[in-house]
Amino acid sequence: MRAALVALLVLVACKSNGNPDSGPFRDCTNKTDCDEDGYLKTDDCNDENPEINPEAYDFPTDKFDNDCDGVIDNPVINCETTGMMPIDFARAADLCPQRSKTKLAVVFDPVARAEWGQVKGYGPGQRIWISDTKTVQVAIAPSLGSNAARSGKTLVGLATGPWGSADPRNTMPLEDPLFHINDACKDIPLVPEDCAVLSNGAPAGGVSVQDWAELKLFLNVPSNAHALAFDFAFFSSEFNQYWNASLNDAFFVLVTSKTFAGKNVAVDGNGKAVTVNSGFFQLCPKYPGAANLSPEKLPALMPCVGVDGDMSQSVFGSLGGTGYDGAPVMGSNGNFYLYGGGGGWLTSHFTVTPGDQMIVRIIVHDTFDGYKDSAALVDAMHWEPTPASGGVARPPR
Repeated sequence: MRAALVALLVLVACKSNGNPDSGPFRDCTNKTDCDEDGYLKTDDCNDENPEINPEAYDFPTDKFDNDCDGVIDNPVINCETTGMMPIDFARAADLCPQRSKTKLAVVFDPVARAEWGQVKGYGPGQRIWISDTKTVQVAIAPSLGSNAARSGKTLVGLATGPWGSADPRNTMPLEDPLFHINDACKDIPLVPEDCAVLSNGAPAGGVSVQDWAELKLFLNVPSNAHALAFDFAFFSSEFNQYWNASLNDAFFVLVTSKTFAGKNVAVDGNGKAVTVNSGFFQLCPKYPGAANLSPEKLPALMPCVGVDGDMSQSVFGSLGGTGYDGAPVMGSNGNFYLYGGGGGWLTSHFTVTPGDQMIVRIIVHDTFDGYKDSAALVDAMHWEPTPASGGVARPPR
C-alpha cells in the first residue's frame, strides 16, 4: 500500500506543467528527467516544469529563477559591443548571451549566428545580379538625429545609401547603373500580400530592388519564451513625392520558423508592409505643409502629426538631424515636394514556439532604382512570456 501511494504521488508531481490540476499524467518512476525538457534533475532547478531550465530566459518580474542560475530575475538585457561584425549588430539590438550554462557547458545564447544578407536574381539577358549588404550602409549608433536608443546605449541602423548621410535624397546609387532584377518578389522571396504592397500596381514580375541592407539572425528561442518583440522606426526621402505610387522603398522583417514561412512581422494596422504608403507614416509636417507644395501630393500630409511627433497620439520620434527632415525641395518636374518623413517608433510583437529555431531577416532596400534613400532603426529586441496578442503598435513611450 505504501509503495502504491508513493507511486501515485510521483505521478501527481510530474504532470507536464507542474500543475497537479491540469495536463496529462506522466509516469516518472525511475526517470531522471521528469518534465522531459532535456535536463536531468541534477541540472534542472524545477524538474516539474519544462519551461524552467538553463535554456530559459529569466524574465525580470515573475519572481522565479527561470534559468536555474541560482538568482531570481537577473536576465542580461543589454550587451553592446564595439565591432562591425553581424553578431555585434545582434548585440546592439539587445539579443544577449545569458548567465546559465547549458548541457553543452556553454552559456545559453539566443543567437546561434548572424550574417549579412543579400538578394540575388536574374535580370535582362539571363544575367544574375546580386545586391549585398555593404559596410557603408550599416551602423551601430547611439542615435539617428534625435532618435536615441530605446534600450541600452546603442541601436542598429540600416540604410539604402550611406548611413547617416546629411542629404539622403541626393546620394548616388550603390549598384551598377544597369542593375536590374526581373522579379524581386520571387527572389527575396515575399508572400503575395507583401509583393502587392511593394509593386502597388506595377506589372506582375516587374519589381526590381537594389541597394540591399539585411541583418540575418539565426535564433534559438528560450524554452519559456512565447513571443519576441522589438522596436523599429522607418524613414524615407521618397515622401511625399512618391506617396501613393508604385515601387517604393520598403522595410521588412521576415520570419521563418516552425510556425512561419517568411512572414513579415513589421506591418501596419491593415497588414501592409512598411513604406511611405504605410498607415503608420505620420512623422512628417502637418497639413498643409509649406507654401507652394504640389497639390496632387498634399493628401499625404493629412495623417502627419509634425516633425517631432505627438505624445498625445503616441507618435514618438523626430526628423531632426536625420536628413529626412521634410524640407520643401523642387523636384525634377519643377514642382515642390516635402522630401522626408518617417513612421516614428513602433513595436512589433509576434508569437514564437518555446525551444524553436528561427531565422529573422531585417531588411531595408531601394525599389526600382537607387535614388531617394531610406533608413531603418531596430532596437530593444526581447523575449516575452505570453503569446503575442497583437502585431505592430505604437509604444507607450
